[in-house]
Amino acid sequence: MTFTTILKWIGYGTAILSFAAGVREIASVVSSRVETRHKSEALLASERIQLNGHDYAAAWQTLDQASKMDPDSSAIREAQEDLAMYWLDDIRVQGDGTFAAIVQKLDPILTRGIAAAKTPQRQADLTAHLGWSYFLRSREGVSGLDPSASYADAVKKDPGNPYAEAMWGHWILWNDGDPGDAARHFSAALNSNRERGFVRRLQLSALLNNHDDASEERVVQALNDIRKEGGSVPPEMQREVFSMYYGKLIPPGTETARFIHAVPPAEHVATFRWMFDRMDMRESESFLRAGDLCVLEEAAGQLEDAKNGYDSIRKKLAGNPGPLLAAAETGSKRLAGAGAR
Repeated sequence: MTFTTILKWIGYGTAILSFAAGVREIASVVSSRVETRHKSEALLASERIQLNGHDYAAAWQTLDQASKMDPDSSAIREAQEDLAMYWLDDIRVQGDGTFAAIVQKLDPILTRGIAAAKTPQRQADLTAHLGWSYFLRSREGVSGLDPSASYADAVKKDPGNPYAEAMWGHWILWNDGDPGDAARHFSAALNSNRERGFVRRLQLSALLNNHDDASEERVVQALNDIRKEGGSVPPEMQREVFSMYYGKLIPPGTETARFIHAVPPAEHVATFRWMFDRMDMRESESFLRAGDLCVLEEAAGQLEDAKNGYDSIRKKLAGNPGPLLAAAETGSKRLAGAGAR
């Protein structure tokens, strides 16, 4: 073998070794990327569990860890945007906590998502939530923020966007604006046939904030619609609505008839029972529930049921004078013989 041949073989060997080293390096990079993907997928799965459990702070930390591990992942960025919106939809503070402390973490994610959104609907959803974050900060005294501008921008991008329309309606009522204008925004949100549960919750929240007779009648109307469309009401809001009934029916006032007839009385009975029949209550609250139901049943022409209810209350509260016993006694007398009618 000549010296030249030996050199050629050495060159071949070096090339083979270099190729093998390159293959090992590529394999290592691929393996590392696969491992990173598996870890990020596991973190995303954990975040979904935390999100479903409404543990938004923990979910945020999980996605922050995932983002640092895989900063170019579109799935992680989208999950962060979704989490920001879910958190804003269900935001709560305790103790010395503030909305601002939460919102300042979420706003950069929303604005990043708005810039990168691939569809008008996604962009509008994120824009509406940015407006909601402005509203939350304005509640804590931050001036110069105009949520309605963001809502209007979102509706331009996606006409009838449920988040923007519902939040806009809420903003109008929050500022004691025109109830008819607010109702039109809520109607547009419902007509979108998206996020109906969210829209209804925000509508009820906005109406319950007002504490006036007209708003309370609209609460009954909204609840009646929710019942008929097969929706639901969160437990904490259910109790707030029950408190709304205090003094509306017993003792009767000047607005009692209007309140009862906010919807057809038979539907009011059905909605009242749908809301409160299975609600856990103290004994005193149960008596109030029974008394209110009697008044509604009487107005609906369900006289035998009303009479039986009045009689039961009268017997149970005998010797405990008060508005409820008085209503039961007068109701029993008024409906004497109702069972025979």
